[in-house]
Amino acid sequence: MIGESENMRRCSKCEEKSILYQRYSGMDLCKSHLKNSIEKKVKNYFRENCRIRKNDTIAVALSGGKDSSVLLYIIKDIFGEWPNLDIYTISIDEGIGKYRNESLEKAKSLSESLGIENHIYTFKEELGVSLDEIAEIDKNERACSYCGILRRWILNKSSKEVGADWLAVGHNLDDESQSALMSFLDGEVENIASLGGKPTKLKGFTPRIKPLRKIPEKEIALYAKINRDIGAHFDECPYSYQALRQEVRSMLNKYERGHPGTKYSILSTIDKIAPILSEEINSLELDECSCCGEPSKNDKCRTCELITDILEVESHM
Repeated sequence: MIGESENMRRCSKCEEKSILYQRYSGMDLCKSHLKNSIEKKVKNYFRENCRIRKNDTIAVALSGGKDSSVLLYIIKDIFGEWPNLDIYTISIDEGIGKYRNESLEKAKSLSESLGIENHIYTFKEELGVSLDEIAEIDKNERACSYCGILRRWILNKSSKEVGADWLAVGHNLDDESQSALMSFLDGEVENIASLGGKPTKLKGFTPRIKPLRKIPEKEIALYAKINRDIGAHFDECPYSYQALRQEVRSMLNKYERGHPGTKYSILSTIDKIAPILSEEINSLELDECSCCGEPSKNDKCRTCELITDILEVESHM
């Protein structure tokens, strides 16, 4: 009979116990080598896609969840000692009951432990209505659709208010591959331009960077658990069941199990297409929204259209 110690998987780079088998690479990794692998990918992202300068300001979108918390932790480790470089965190309180209160506490705690100033913006103060109220008004279970658009609007607005040169978001490999497939399914091909590795620079928008885009969600979760001082929030949003993303996630995960590397293949394709689409988008003339002043293709931006519609429905209830 083979004992447990004899049957234990070992790291492909050393003799330590493996905590992860990467099906896409065929390698086993221990805690130390998983940590090194993730941090190396983040550093490579910055080296290949955006050059951070010493006088720059980075705003990190911090929800308190595993992805954004790991992102902040690594960015602080890479750039924390740079002279004259500022790092801020921006957290958004959508108004999702206990769920968001708990994650915001994690965000505030991590920011404080790293000596970083945390700015909190709320749907209620910025838009006049919370996500819970939107869900109550709109009975069609579209809270996720509202949330994504409204969060992006607040993140862009708030990043400019803190003087950020870069807005860092914690989108991982799973997020990016899911978003790409959803864009094709929804016929919103122009959205693919924003999924490329290199940040798009458009007038009125803070360039968004995604240093975790080549790292699978599972590996980020393990990194957060290995580094216990990160203290990330792992609960899932109570509205997530409404999202098309959940169906796409299940489909992609099933395909990835049978064909390891699928998500990386999707990302590779996006990186070839995005620059071409970005040239077309960069040629567009953006106006200012007549309501809020944020950049918009139309007289009124999508956020202001949604808020106007939802408040109109509320007024007739």
